[in-house]
Amino acid sequence: MKDNKRLAAQIVELIGGSDNISSVTHCMTRLRFVLKDDGKANADKLKTTEGVMGVVNSGGQFQVVVGNVVESVYNELMNQTGNSSQEQEVKTEGPTVNKKKGLDRFFDALSGIFVPIIPAIAGAGMLKGLLALLILFNWTSAESNTYTVFNTIADAVFYFLPILLAFSAARKFGCNPLIAASVGAAILHPTFTGIVAEGNVQFDFLGIPFTMMSYSSSVLPILLGIWLMSYLEKFIKSWMPKTLDLVFTPLLTLIIIVPVILIVIGPFGIWCGDILSSGFAFLYDKFSFVAGLLLGAVYPLLVITGMHHGLLPIMLQNLSTQGYDVILALCAAGNTAVAGAVFGVYLKARNRSTKAIAASSTISGLIGIIEPGLYGIVIKSKKTLGAVLAGGAVGGIIMALFQVKNTGFGLNPLGGLPVFFGDTFVYYLLGIAASFIVSFVTAYMLGFTEERDAEKS
Repeated sequence: MKDNKRLAAQIVELIGGSDNISSVTHCMTRLRFVLKDDGKANADKLKTTEGVMGVVNSGGQFQVVVGNVVESVYNELMNQTGNSSQEQEVKTEGPTVNKKKGLDRFFDALSGIFVPIIPAIAGAGMLKGLLALLILFNWTSAESNTYTVFNTIADAVFYFLPILLAFSAARKFGCNPLIAASVGAAILHPTFTGIVAEGNVQFDFLGIPFTMMSYSSSVLPILLGIWLMSYLEKFIKSWMPKTLDLVFTPLLTLIIIVPVILIVIGPFGIWCGDILSSGFAFLYDKFSFVAGLLLGAVYPLLVITGMHHGLLPIMLQNLSTQGYDVILALCAAGNTAVAGAVFGVYLKARNRSTKAIAASSTISGLIGIIEPGLYGIVIKSKKTLGAVLAGGAVGGIIMALFQVKNTGFGLNPLGGLPVFFGDTFVYYLLGIAASFIVSFVTAYMLGFTEERDAEKS
């Protein structure tokens, strides 16, 4: 605990102090800062700080990799700065993010929205995988009451995904999260879903005709809607008297934004999501070899930059429209390659410190947390990085050729194993085995330049 407290204090100091923090969140291994001035942060000194595995300034975020202790360090950091992440984010993040441009803003928004809801999605995905296993071995029946209860729990997260996304997106865009959740609930109301179920999709509002659609498990409509809502809410607040703000700002926001989503944004978002999903499906079906090779190989590089969050909307869209996804298996190949390469370093290395880092990173990598291996071992050696690319490519090709499917989300390769249970499970095992072996053998054969020899090389 004392070490985490000390580390949090050092990080705050080296990023320019608490006054330089616009917002901060965390994922499984990283503290993700949005800083008011990136130039005040001392990245070089941070990288050499004990307890810090790496520093990445990408996607509009200043990311500090601290490994599995990230939650403890985050809590210590919150205590020391005297703020909660929600208070900071709602208060200051909107204006700060607007200073970012292009892809930085896009990936910053995606990570800020999707990272907080990953635990819920992962838990539901794991449960769906376990249910598939129970059915496969005839340990229960799909008609049993027990199965119905568990299956409903698993489906609920995906069915009501727009509500989760609305809440998370509102925190990111700086508007009221509970009003946003109400918007998500409105478009999922049984009245609307019942109209669609009955086939009466031609509807009108104030004489304006539109097509009623089902928004359960959808992604883009609610994201676009809450993004627009953030501007609408700020506009209303700019002229609304403070004495009336509590009631009339939510009222006007709801009666404007929900119809706009139903009439304009919703159909457009559904159409864009279908185009995105169909486009990837076409590429995957026609050029499986290339898709598997590229994504399997470069996925660890996407993790380093934080760009891997750009895959989440596509995976969610695939799950909502097809009931399964094929991208996660390719990501699993890349993750496994990191674990295999690091294991090769563990067997080859002489330095005790290197072996200790490699051993723990192999275990965490097989579970599905690859940052310790990436920052502790892989990026320090071009040879090891080459082994990762080779192993990821081979595993990705196998996953793509056999079109390995997943029915939910989980840590991979082994942490979320149940989400891959099904007809292609054996090929998933084959893919991760090939990825691990190729990267392990390659890393072991190429060798690893240890820190004590770094100056000679």
